[in-house]
Amino acid sequence: MLTFTVGGGPALEAAEFADFDTGQAIYRVTGIGAFTLGWDPDHHPEADQNPMEEILHVTYGTGPHSFNMNEAPVLFGVTLAGAESFTRTALDAGVLRLRPYRLIISAPVHVPKGTARRTSAIVAALARHWLAQPWTRELRRAHEHHRAPHSLNRYSGLIAQHEDRMRRLREAHTYYLQRADRATAILQAGPVPVPADAPPHPFAPADTPTAETAGR
Repeated sequence: MLTFTVGGGPALEAAEFADFDTGQAIYRVTGIGAFTLGWDPDHHPEADQNPMEEILHVTYGTGPHSFNMNEAPVLFGVTLAGAESFTRTALDAGVLRLRPYRLIISAPVHVPKGTARRTSAIVAALARHWLAQPWTRELRRAHEHHRAPHSLNRYSGLIAQHEDRMRRLREAHTYYLQRADRATAILQAGPVPVPADAPPHPFAPADTPTAETAGR
């Protein structure tokens, strides 16, 4: 059981859990609700990535992701909804500013600023605890394994797009080489001689004899 305080409020207690099937940490805060912490599913951390560049993720509640989660936290009488991403840099710098939603008549609206500040402080405390655990590195690997099918599909699509783009670039490159060779051949052939029966140049000097006046 984790005991922590935020601001000048009373001590809070949270039970921590690690889901190695999905690579997420769940903190059930007594009297408030659950916070699911992990890595942003749309930003795939790589093995050689600087941890400070990671995009972290908090879901307000537990279970399959949706707007209304199970065990959604309640702060100041407001039920938090949805999920948010944040940078590890903001967390370590102490400038984490979250703005969760709540649901009013089926429409999502931001929670009041006071609730948002309290949420940010609680999530920051939980996230720092989670990232400091010795099992967090393995949890991240579990996240990568869980997201690997999606990553493979995503990267396969990007590879296909780039292969098509490279094919079109090669075709364009070949075409432009042919055009350049044609232009080179034209230049090497020299200026085009003027046929004897050609009309006069439109900008020839006025005293230049034309075919009709020459020899008169």
